Amino acid sequence: MLSADDLAIFLEVARRGRLTEAAKHLGINHTTVGRHISRLERAVGQRLFLREPAGWVLSEPGLRLLSHAESVEAAVRAAREDCLETGEHLTGSVRAITPEGLGAYLLTPGLARMRERFSGINVEVVTANRHASLTTREFDIAITIEKPQARAVDVRLLARYELRLYGAPSYLNSRAAVSSVEDLSDHDFIWYVDEALGVETYETLHHMVPGVEPCIQSNNITAQIRAAQEGLGLAYLPTYIGDRLPGLERLEGFDSASPRSYWMIAPRNLSRLARIRALTSVIEQLVHETEGLAHAG
Repeated sequence: MLSADDLAIFLEVARRGRLTEAAKHLGINHTTVGRHISRLERAVGQRLFLREPAGWVLSEPGLRLLSHAESVEAAVRAAREDCLETGEHLTGSVRAITPEGLGAYLLTPGLARMRERFSGINVEVVTANRHASLTTREFDIAITIEKPQARAVDVRLLARYELRLYGAPSYLNSRAAVSSVEDLSDHDFIWYVDEALGVETYETLHHMVPGVEPCIQSNNITAQIRAAQEGLGLAYLPTYIGDRLPGLERLEGFDSASPRSYWMIAPRNLSRLARIRALTSVIEQLVHETEGLAHAG
């Protein structure tokens, strides 16, 4: 019979790669960790780890058990937290993974109202522009720029938005007006580094101007904005960000709009928790109030 305690220790060894590291994190003796792993391996009748010089590596049966163990972990966590959460006196942490632009320019500035209503909840905002490898143990809420394919999550369309080209007045005044896509070939562009490409949103510029070679590349949207404000070229920005920034103007005379979407996901066994719903509610309210974001609810 499988034990939840054995599965919890199995997860810690899988994540740390060494018995001693897992034991240190759990606050128990490494021999105790070893006994739990041995008991679990006897229960499933399979070797779950390969003992290699570099550490303990999951075997094929171990890899298959991993997702089940993570589900048990999440269910136990949800049950514990659901019993502890009551009314407005919510406590604990919520980790939200968001695209950098939304996290920096919408969510973080809007957290004041979260703190006013739920001062006992601590919010972790982790910005990440790619979410393909996310696992449900890494977040409580995630906002993605493409519809996720993850399993065991609740997914809903959060908002629609547009990308448009922006430049500093000094840059725009120094270049010929743009009335067609062909005119863009005479312009300098600020965009993501090539390693970020492969996600449809980050291919936008290359679809519009085939063969373009951006003069400034950065995976940090704030760096892109600063480069544009300094007159170094055109930056493709969400309108809810670009329209509010000092020192930037939309490129006129040519429709550079590229429609995009944000998706919000939460692990299915956590999404009903009060602290998760509290942050979800704040995010939806911020989206509803922000010009340039079309709330999908």
